[in-house]
Amino acid sequence: MNTLIKLCGFKHIDDISFAASLDINYLGMIFVPNLPRTIDITTAQRAVSICKEHKIKSVGVFLNQDVSVIEAILSKVDLDVIQLHGNENVDVYKNLGKEIIKTIHVTDNIYEKINKLNFDGIDYLLDTSNKQMMGGTGMSFDWKILETIPSEKLFIAGGLKPDNILDLLNISRPKCLDVSSGIEKSIGHKDKSLMKDFVAKIRAYK
Repeated sequence: MNTLIKLCGFKHIDDISFAASLDINYLGMIFVPNLPRTIDITTAQRAVSICKEHKIKSVGVFLNQDVSVIEAILSKVDLDVIQLHGNENVDVYKNLGKEIIKTIHVTDNIYEKINKLNFDGIDYLLDTSNKQMMGGTGMSFDWKILETIPSEKLFIAGGLKPDNILDLLNISRPKCLDVSSGIEKSIGHKDKSLMKDFVAKIRAYK
């Protein structure tokens, strides 16, 4: 099975339109208030339409936000997937009727965390642990752990970019590769050549 690709952290329509022209599977938008990559509702609505047109799944990223807050956003923005990026109890959000990606931050007890995961109906994303930033840090975790966990079931994020993505693929073939800061020219502004290169390298990998 081909590795899936998720490009994330979009807030500008020109970047979204270009990303949708590439061979990607997911396009992520951040709905956590007051972050540099937070998207506005109008732009998100247009992004979802573009994603549907290109058969790309739209993902909304949330951080410890109440179900009612997410419901209010979903009433305006018809996202395909919700990504829970904090310390949420996944079961509380299942009634929203959307696919769920739950972020697991890589810490010393990561093996214990993964051994307890129930993959039934939930996708899990491994990301670098950083107390100051909950994502988009540009920092990688130690990819050697991917050799001893079921990485083929996992989304992987954290410091991915065109320059290092082949190094990761030589270690592991995750279910999905997720990038945000690694395809930016500045925070919240994507670089078209980096997006294209990132996708091309993954698709060409054998």
